[in-house]
Amino acid sequence: MDIRQLEVFCQVVKSGSFSRAAKALGLSQPTASEHIKILEEELGTRLFDRLGRRVQPTRAGLLLQGHAQRILQERDKAKTAIEEFLGIVRGHLTLGASTIPGGFLLPGMLGSFAERYPETTVNIQVLGSGRVVSGVLEGEFQIGFTGAQVPNSQLIYRFYARDELLLAVPPAHPLAGRKRIRAEELEGVRLIVREEGSGTRSVAEARLRDLGFEMRAGQVAAVLGNPQAVRTALRSGVGVAVVSRFAVREDLASGTLREVEIQGFECSREFFSVVHKARSLSPLARSFLDFAHASPPPGS
Repeated sequence: MDIRQLEVFCQVVKSGSFSRAAKALGLSQPTASEHIKILEEELGTRLFDRLGRRVQPTRAGLLLQGHAQRILQERDKAKTAIEEFLGIVRGHLTLGASTIPGGFLLPGMLGSFAERYPETTVNIQVLGSGRVVSGVLEGEFQIGFTGAQVPNSQLIYRFYARDELLLAVPPAHPLAGRKRIRAEELEGVRLIVREEGSGTRSVAEARLRDLGFEMRAGQVAAVLGNPQAVRTALRSGVGVAVVSRFAVREDLASGTLREVEIQGFECSREFFSVVHKARSLSPLARSFLDFAHASPPPGS
């Protein structure tokens, strides 16, 4: 039994497929299958039931899974300890981030981070806040950046940045000539909104409701799944939208979009880094986290 066999075993359990496990590990499917075959022969028992295209661990496989995960975790801890002792920061880091941190805040610091740590590669997966948090809990991500603090005693959150929501309008829109409007003046105005469950949408709708405005279904010009799509629709004149200031900062500076104040609307969101309390960070993950907090985005 060797470490590589256990890596393949755990990946097959996670993905439920030999082909997906092989792809994730950079192996051919026959090679991944051979690793499992040798492991099963050594242990003298079948570790997976083949159910069509999907595989599931047998009872013996489930028993092995816990031990294998602990062995791999100890391997990672040993490697991290040596790298910390030697002061080495290198390798590949995959982290999870919700749409605003992942799309507008963190990418701006990657260049300066790479200059300081040239032997590193950072991959940012942009996901919903809930998915980011679950990735940190399950060990998929060492670090997450999110706008929602999902309560869990195993997680440590740390303030990263504060964002402001604002009403953005195209220059040719009738509201573009106004500096300030009342919330009820949005009645009948065509709106671009984020998808249901979006933090931006939830916060904006709640605040506008407090100010006496309730969005009607007939007002919705478009429902879009990310801030970049909202920016494109705004610049195309589809309607107006409540958006993150970070998302449209360049558009406001260049004049391709205009900001119109909604009286009494003051509305902000906070973003946080999140790590697992019980898991040690690699030197690369620790360096990235420290660098991010030491270099907050402008305007936050």
